[in-house]
Amino acid sequence: MNRFRRCCLVVVCLGSLSTFGLTQNAPAAAPPSQAATPHGPRANPTNIKALPKDITGDEIHDVMHKYEADLGVECEYCHARNPETKRNDFPSDANPVKDKARLMIKMTDEINARYLAQLPDHKADQTVTCATCHRGTAHPEAFVPKPSGHDHPPAAATPPQSAH
Repeated sequence: MNRFRRCCLVVVCLGSLSTFGLTQNAPAAAPPSQAATPHGPRANPTNIKALPKDITGDEIHDVMHKYEADLGVECEYCHARNPETKRNDFPSDANPVKDKARLMIKMTDEINARYLAQLPDHKADQTVTCATCHRGTAHPEAFVPKPSGHDHPPAAATPPQSAH
């Protein structure tokens, strides 16, 4: 992936913000330093609906890279392209996948905050993220459990006995 693409990746896809220490109740982040990118700090994002409203351009860039890896996708998967400029229109809601991503972001945050946090042996670094289910693919395969040693095959699966 070329440097330009790495610098402009912003994909609002699935994942857990807790991986990055970002939650709705997180305190405002300190302003990024001018050395955050080769071109200075990134502009603060707009049209934020599932991420903290005070997320910085640099923070969202990092989050989006994580989503990209967890889902095996690039920006265009969730973001619409502007037909005039032929560039990604990151604030646009024209791509319906973006709404699905927002819902999944909220889902993973709720799983982490409401359910995993109740486990007595839960460790803060053990969170549900996009990768938990997606494992690097946009459309994960359905889980099929392995047969256990004590399961019995269905009667129809048993070959008939031959009569001698």
